[in-house]
Amino acid sequence: MVPLVRPRPGRAAPLRRLCRRLLSSAQTPSPPPSPRSSSSRRVSRISPPLLLLLSARPSPFRAGGSGPASTAAGSSWRGVSSCARARARAVGVGDEAASSSPSAGYDFSSPYLSVRIRCRKVDAELLSEALLCFGATSVTVDDIAAAGNLDEISITSIFAHGEDVGSRVSYAASSAGLEYSPVYETSVGKQCDWVSVVQETYESTKVIDGLWVIPKWRTPPDPQAINIFINPGLAFGTGEHPTTKLCLLLLRETIEGGERFLDYGTGTGVLGIAALKMGAVLSTGIDIDPQAVTSSCENMMLNGIGSDKMLVYLVPTNAQSACFPSNIDESEENKSTSDLELKSSRGSYDVVAANILLNPLLELVEDIVGYAKPGGIVAVSGILTEQVPKVEEAYSRYLENISVSEITGWACLRGSRRA
Repeated sequence: MVPLVRPRPGRAAPLRRLCRRLLSSAQTPSPPPSPRSSSSRRVSRISPPLLLLLSARPSPFRAGGSGPASTAAGSSWRGVSSCARARARAVGVGDEAASSSPSAGYDFSSPYLSVRIRCRKVDAELLSEALLCFGATSVTVDDIAAAGNLDEISITSIFAHGEDVGSRVSYAASSAGLEYSPVYETSVGKQCDWVSVVQETYESTKVIDGLWVIPKWRTPPDPQAINIFINPGLAFGTGEHPTTKLCLLLLRETIEGGERFLDYGTGTGVLGIAALKMGAVLSTGIDIDPQAVTSSCENMMLNGIGSDKMLVYLVPTNAQSACFPSNIDESEENKSTSDLELKSSRGSYDVVAANILLNPLLELVEDIVGYAKPGGIVAVSGILTEQVPKVEEAYSRYLENISVSEITGWACLRGSRRA
């Protein structure tokens, strides 16, 4: 199964055009249900379990925000239907914002309709988005061909109980430009405790030898290992992605005790916490996503780490200077002081890691490298192996002794800052 499919930024206009085409050509006496673009779905007739999930846009700062990385990140919810993931996330499994979730009070044990649709592979993506546009709360696409037909694929969509599924599927097929009527079957989803479903399925992960990432409700499988407790949430960084493994392997090689470490694009804070547990004296994390820094601070507390050992800074998207450290008071005085603190720390870190996306890595070369002291280690990841030459070209001006490590098509480039 692939992760939950939902309208992507930039696709709202084509969907609106498709929906307008349907409305203008509808021959039925009664109008179809009002289609919803990806932005309006947040507030208009959206199922409460999906509201929180759809309002959380993936950050372009980190690997996992788009492209192949997002598939790897989504696959961490193993063995759970997309509806279960959505419902559980909305009520707080893996989400620190549960207490303020707009879905509070929703009856998550209510039944739902699961609709399995067969269509041609070439139509799967557009039909999936059209289904979301016309009322589906989630869509999952099977990788395996439907009924042994290599040209067909199965789409499972979730609708609220009582919806007119036939009309919804028909409108979606028409808006997607299908010249045939897809075959589908409907079943009623069983009532269950979605929180328990996800908690039972989300297992502890052995990321590298001797290091585990553990959901906060689990018991460590190996008490003698380095165990990092997290509240798995919407921030990227549960330890399962190959780029996270590459960065953790780098930390194991470079952290010997007493180092200062900076994580550029900290996500859930896994790398910063790991560095401290390996012997670093200070970890600093910076991120542009408020949800990420909130998640990092929560995970710090889960691991018994105080602000004297780890600071997490929220930085603006249009500059490289810090706004304020998220784990101290946000007064103007503290914002100003902490801004100076982060700026003054440039050139003082023994190890700097940036596990983010290609474009930010290329645009922020000087800023990333600038945090390392002369001779300090700089590691950049979140890139595919075929992107390494471009990254190496950008960083070779500032780094020497460059080497590259790879895992399953993903790469981590490291080097020492030139004096």
